[in-house]
Amino acid sequence: MSLEEELSRLNEYFFYKEFTFSNTQFRTGDNAEVELADGLILLGRSALVFQMKERQVRDNQTTESERNWFERKVKRKAVSQIRDTLRYLAEHPRIPLTNHRQHAIECDGGNLEAIHKLIVYSPSPALPADCRMVKSYVSETAGTIHLISGADYLGIVQTLITPAELMEYLSFRKEVLERWPEESSNVPEVALLGHYLRGNMEQPPCPEDFEMVAALDHSRREWDVSPVIRLFADRITTPGGATEYYPIITAIAELKRNELSEFKKRFDLSVENARNNEFALPYRIAVPRTGCGFVFIPLESDFIPRRQEGLRNITLAHKYDQRLPRCVGVSFAPDERGWYELEWMYVESHWEPSPEMDRLLAENFPFRRVRVGELNRYRFIHD
Repeated sequence: MSLEEELSRLNEYFFYKEFTFSNTQFRTGDNAEVELADGLILLGRSALVFQMKERQVRDNQTTESERNWFERKVKRKAVSQIRDTLRYLAEHPRIPLTNHRQHAIECDGGNLEAIHKLIVYSPSPALPADCRMVKSYVSETAGTIHLISGADYLGIVQTLITPAELMEYLSFRKEVLERWPEESSNVPEVALLGHYLRGNMEQPPCPEDFEMVAALDHSRREWDVSPVIRLFADRITTPGGATEYYPIITAIAELKRNELSEFKKRFDLSVENARNNEFALPYRIAVPRTGCGFVFIPLESDFIPRRQEGLRNITLAHKYDQRLPRCVGVSFAPDERGWYELEWMYVESHWEPSPEMDRLLAENFPFRRVRVGELNRYRFIHD
């Protein structure tokens, strides 16, 4: 399996079919066919663009030949291709692409707020150690471009797991490389990853930081909602089209594991209430970092005929109460088999004061009070 195929499968598994793109060919205005990138992850207003370089292993390879390959293919050719990617995004708004779900998506470069540039390479064993320790290339036009070996990239995504955390790590990594260039160049990638987990930018990375990776307590059962996202395309009915659910799963995928843990707690409580046909006030969270709220509405069977009206009203009420630009609502209703059914809603609009909404919430406040708190980023086995 080639490096491109391997990373394509890896990205699809960890970052979902909806956000992963491998075939990025498109036609320019003069009808020339070009490739946007070797690989692409699009998540909301953030993108990760890949160029990949793979060295075939041969018997006659020397440290000098492999250094030449690294300079020529990784630091020159791939960097030039990253520059081309940024130029295409700037010059061709709304590039038509097909994701791994086989849905047609338009990539709007002008809508992107963050573009992470990444060259992933697979070297031969003869590549010199000093080349392997090169972690970035700073271009006058493209800025900082991450250089990461395929093995290290695998370790990163298997540790961070969520799309939001990979994006955050790349932002952190860029800042570390710029702030502590000498110290960063002298430690392996796993130490940089451990430095991110530690979360202290005031100190330089050190070799011992790798211990944080080994000590990370994943506790995936507490926050992993990937089954919810992966089942959307198969189970949801979308009268607005095949991609109508994308804003919902994007809002979920933008959450980090500590935020996903709070999401999952309320999701599971609502499932239990619905299956037992028990009344409960809606559960809710708001995430200021992403500007999105989530409200979970368990229903008794008597309320099912009005569930769509209730879902809309409660979702809008939570959005308004927390002064949010975006909100996701989901209702949970018991079914005849002792299981449950879900209905989802996504709303997005600029928040504006409404005397009518103020009056309605004052007369009949349908929520538990929100508590403000700061979540721990990560847990470690030695904590």
